[in-house]
Amino acid sequence: MPEPRSEPRADAAQQGTAPDAWFFSLRLIGGRYAFEAPLVTEVVRLGPLTRLPAAPSFLPGVFTHRGEVLPVLDIGQLVGQPAVPIRASTRAAIVHCGPWKVAVVSEGVEGLVSIPRKNLEPPPSESSGVAEFLSAVGRDGQGTVAILDLPRLVETARARAVPAGSGHA
Repeated sequence: MPEPRSEPRADAAQQGTAPDAWFFSLRLIGGRYAFEAPLVTEVVRLGPLTRLPAAPSFLPGVFTHRGEVLPVLDIGQLVGQPAVPIRASTRAAIVHCGPWKVAVVSEGVEGLVSIPRKNLEPPPSESSGVAEFLSAVGRDGQGTVAILDLPRLVETARARAVPAGSGHA
């Protein structure tokens, strides 16, 4: 009986093409935005929010998820855009960025998207609003998607929410 033949496996570098990059896509600020898929642990329906006294507008509150109190981050508000309306149907992506775990609220969740690395381009040189937090701009079958540098965005939100010298870690 002949042995099964195994095809030699050429990696993407040998073939001259890079593998697709996986992102988690959602609707924000009237457009398609995404960030690295491994940062997302799950998508949840927001429970009742508790507003924190003196919290900035981009932190509309906290909610309890699986026994853990998580801050809710509204990226639009962070970059000076209108707030995402929070309703019973509002979804949020639970993300881990370094030591921080937050719920990123959105206008709508698209889910995982695969973008060929050759379709990723540098972000515009503009440095205001959401453009300040873009790491790339990509294209997939649905059109253009702006890729957010979510760890930088979360760190900026944290720095703006807890001013230096306030004694909070």
